Amino acid sequence: MVTRKKFFFFILLPLFFSCTVNNDQEVTIVFENPPTLKQEQELVINLNNHMPKRNLSEFLNNQNWIDTYLIKRHAFKPLEIFIKSKEPKYIWNEKFYLDRNLSKFLYSGEYSDLVHLDMPIEYADQWSQFEDQFHSMVQLYNLKISSVSYTEVEGWYFKIEPNLRINLGSNLSTSIVEKLSLTLKYIFEKNLTPSIIDLRYKEGAALNYVK
Repeated sequence: MVTRKKFFFFILLPLFFSCTVNNDQEVTIVFENPPTLKQEQELVINLNNHMPKRNLSEFLNNQNWIDTYLIKRHAFKPLEIFIKSKEPKYIWNEKFYLDRNLSKFLYSGEYSDLVHLDMPIEYADQWSQFEDQFHSMVQLYNLKISSVSYTEVEGWYFKIEPNLRINLGSNLSTSIVEKLSLTLKYIFEKNLTPSIIDLRYKEGAALNYVK
């Protein structure tokens, strides 16, 4: 069990942040990490509407941004709710966050610098298996992947800030990683600045320069 020492304490202040149950019991919400999500703020504001004993757990279970929670009830002390929120890892289809387990919850504009995934959800797991290899490779050249996409027509491709697109093909594989590594090495040695690197050719890669 996570000890209290590991939690950031966010105390609901009387008249401003306080909320009560039907018997006027005060409530203290304890977040494991400093709250940064809009949903966390909305919980603080709206929790008093969901405090009846019969549906508090049901309400918390329905908050898909909550990873785990613990309710502690005391006879003569404020009720305590300990919350561990999910940590966003990706922004999926510009509508949801995905955490490390690819569990989705609403995207509200925070953490906009996360990698954006634009693909059916079943392909997100395939990307996660190769992402460390791709990230490590592009970082060697001080590049950053901003978005990763998959469509049946175009296959896999990702965009690198500020203006480079890399077409990977229909499948992610170790051979694609190696081909990209060789291509990046070549263009940086030659001081080239293509806007598109296309790896969908068996013979090698095509470089396109789009104005």
